[in-house]
Amino acid sequence: MMPSSFNCQPREKDSFTSIATIAEIYTFHHGLQVPGIDRALVEPRCDEFIREIESKFKSSDISPDKWYLTTLSSITTTSEPRLAEQLYLHLISQPAFSSAEAHRSPDSGIAISRVEAEDGLDQTFSREGWKCDEDNYNHGMAWLTRLYAQNTDGLFSIFKRHRDFEVWVANIAYGLHLADRQNLDDVDTELVVLPAVMGQNIPRETHWHMRGIRRLGV
Repeated sequence: MMPSSFNCQPREKDSFTSIATIAEIYTFHHGLQVPGIDRALVEPRCDEFIREIESKFKSSDISPDKWYLTTLSSITTTSEPRLAEQLYLHLISQPAFSSAEAHRSPDSGIAISRVEAEDGLDQTFSREGWKCDEDNYNHGMAWLTRLYAQNTDGLFSIFKRHRDFEVWVANIAYGLHLADRQNLDDVDTELVVLPAVMGQNIPRETHWHMRGIRRLGV
């Protein structure tokens, strides 16, 4: 969780980030080279804070190259939107992230868009051709069932009086978003979802996703 005492001179609360944003940044290892970002744009205090987070992952059981997934996801639940901008600048100042795909973040919100380089951006629309059909439903339910296992029926029993929400969970939350594997794999997806849920202080859903990620072997 983001330390309450940390303040990186946040600007107005105009940043929002989705799982699609994180997926797009994660595809840094593809694409053409684009102009570099001036390292000086990363504020020293933010840079130190980000590096401290990165170092902690190196001593964990989680692959160290995934540290920024949980970090960016956590940032989206805080009142520090500029940290998303600073994390973005920190990442793309490194050689491994200096590609066009590293800059693919059309959903990242105003904070990141303020510092994106215009040249070389891959503006591919990843959801082009998406349909809310039976295949999408089955795809979403397959992933949801893997996370909830024997608890799946219990989850949907909650929605028996709210069928619209049941449809949204299966077709949109899971079918469109969480079951998408164009960029993030199974573990990566839960490394994004879990901190985003925890940061909203919703214990029931946090328990569900902690249980789900453990079922993935994390």
